[in-house]
Amino acid sequence: MMPAMLTGVLVALVALLFVLVVRLSSRLGTAEIQLQDIRRVRREVEELRSDAERELALTRTHVARVMSGESLDPAVVRKGQAWIDLPAAPAQVLYERTKDLLVLDVRTEAEYERGRIPGAKLIPVDELEDRVKELPARDAPILVTCAAGGRSLAACQTLAQQGFTRLYNLVGGMHAWQGPREEAEPAAAPAPVATGTAITHRGGPISPEQVVAAIRQCFDPEIPLNVYDLGLVYGIDIDDAAISIRMTLTSEACPSARAIPEDIRTRVSALGQENVTVDVVFDPPWHPARISAEGKQKLGLE
Repeated sequence: MMPAMLTGVLVALVALLFVLVVRLSSRLGTAEIQLQDIRRVRREVEELRSDAERELALTRTHVARVMSGESLDPAVVRKGQAWIDLPAAPAQVLYERTKDLLVLDVRTEAEYERGRIPGAKLIPVDELEDRVKELPARDAPILVTCAAGGRSLAACQTLAQQGFTRLYNLVGGMHAWQGPREEAEPAAAPAPVATGTAITHRGGPISPEQVVAAIRQCFDPEIPLNVYDLGLVYGIDIDDAAISIRMTLTSEACPSARAIPEDIRTRVSALGQENVTVDVVFDPPWHPARISAEGKQKLGLE
């Protein structure tokens, strides 16, 4: 009898516990939903407060401009627009008269190098949102420009969302700008490349023509052209006691850096002069302009 009663009591307790757990879970679920609602409302309040702060800052800026005598388009004020569209002529006046004005160029680096407003800061429009910290205070005057005005308008919209209040969009961009410009310094003209081989013959039975013919039997394994016509030989010095050859390689990392000079030394020595030296130098570096006319023809470069 007693075991049956205990079993019944345990079953009742388990059932009661189950009911309590279900109710608690339900209440926790409801609480979680309410907490999510509270968080959502808080985010919305924060967004509204941020929007209100931006609108207030913009309104104060508009009032300050009007009080300082600046003429504002009523449509700009009504729309709560943070930027003013300026044609090229008044933009130039602003540039010349506003000492703390920042000119923000939102084109590409290549466009910027071809010509920009002096002192302009380059931040391409697609990098602007990530580089806002590079800009001055949000109430600082900023003249935004691009090539024709489209990207600068998008940049003004981005900056307005970030709280900037004194923005000027250069209408027509650099195509319309008639003010001063500056360009990147032109690249220095490359130094002329010395061509040909300096040959000195101070006597002896071996002629320059023999030495050149021997060198023409040596090839760079990566280029189907002999090293003489390839322009690797800078100088040949011949006399009774020795033959000195100064040469280079197509690059310092040439895999045949040892094989080619040794091949030249062996072939020139076979002419009857045991004292042959081959010095490898990299100043000046080799340049394709040193290839002979015959060599260029063989390589299909002409």
